[in-house]
Amino acid sequence: MKKTIVILILSFLLSNCGQNNSETKQLAIEKPIQHFMTFRLADNELVEYDIDTLKNFNEVIKIQDETDCLREYAIFKLETEDKIYKIQPLQFCESIFDYKLREILYVNTDSITVNYELKFPIDSLKFALTNHLFNPSNNRNYSLADEKKLISINIDSTKNIAQTKKLLLNIIKELNAMENKPNFGFMFEDRGILPKPIIVE
Repeated sequence: MKKTIVILILSFLLSNCGQNNSETKQLAIEKPIQHFMTFRLADNELVEYDIDTLKNFNEVIKIQDETDCLREYAIFKLETEDKIYKIQPLQFCESIFDYKLREILYVNTDSITVNYELKFPIDSLKFALTNHLFNPSNNRNYSLADEKKLISINIDSTKNIAQTKKLLLNIIKELNAMENKPNFGFMFEDRGILPKPIIVE
């Protein structure tokens, strides 16, 4: 009888131990999620795509082009060892996009372009982001306080998706290191720098 009781107690303890281990593993895989959302219709559905499953940046653009942004938006997931990031870039539902050149910071894997003509190496990312998003010196080459602030990503199709992910994570790292959290939107595009607007006098 005593042996039976001992066996039952051991079985109970072992099952509890296994359950606790299972719960620990489940908690261990849960990661914090940070969202980067841009201008959108609140009722539209978000359709998620994992960046790691795509071949290159062209596939990102193809997804955007095939998404009916009157009904839904694409949101792209980037996962690291300790965090998940979800980016919903600006999608054009209309052929006309009202913008000023200084409202868009163009970033690729090698360089940064500001206000169409100013170019910086990619290692100036922190400097360019700070000026574009906050413009502490009120420099008219950068977005002013009441203007849109967009970060345009454009990556050569010859580069694999790892280069896209690396660039986005570098930008996010700089953004998260900022004391104040800026209000901005991402753009993913394959046409590069938008042409200068034609001014009709």
